[in-house]
Amino acid sequence: MKKKKPDAPKGSETKREKLLEEKKKFPLVKVVVILLVTAIPLAWFMFRDSPEAGSGSVPGSKVTEKVSYRNQTIGMTPVDTAATGDYIEIPVEIVKEKKLVSFEYKKAGKQVPLMAYITPSGKLVTAVSMCEPCRSTKFHIEGEQMVCNACGTRWTLEGLRGVSGGCLEYPPDVVSHTIEGGKVRIKETIILDWKPRA
Repeated sequence: MKKKKPDAPKGSETKREKLLEEKKKFPLVKVVVILLVTAIPLAWFMFRDSPEAGSGSVPGSKVTEKVSYRNQTIGMTPVDTAATGDYIEIPVEIVKEKKLVSFEYKKAGKQVPLMAYITPSGKLVTAVSMCEPCRSTKFHIEGEQMVCNACGTRWTLEGLRGVSGGCLEYPPDVVSHTIEGGKVRIKETIILDWKPRA
């Protein structure tokens, strides 16, 4: 005659059911964690060199094919501006030729240093030429990075994302422009309204 197993206390049955439920949920959690752990590095690897990565690419106007800055150092070339109506202008061709130019806005008691440069993807970008914490107005291109001549802080040319140095959060402040009749045109009001961030 078989002995009858004693009934398990009700509390232990509830615990057993909870454990079984948790075991069923665990594989789903495990799968989600594995997907996240593999997807994030994969996405970083795929987009790390993309101009759209990180903070995105700087706004600009496509004016040429891709430009290689490999093993090059390019200093700023000063250029003269022309004022027409409510705009200041510089020639597109000189920016394409020199790759990095500097110019100044001087009017109504305001003086603002400006720059224009060509990104590796061929975009023309205009910005206030100032590393605001150290107040330097001079830069150069080294490889595919914009470098402050005073403090040595480096930013990517495509996105002006900080690479190294003390002023990482203050790259040249991009200002909008238009291109008409072979001229880069920046509206005076944009410059007059500009204020340092630091």
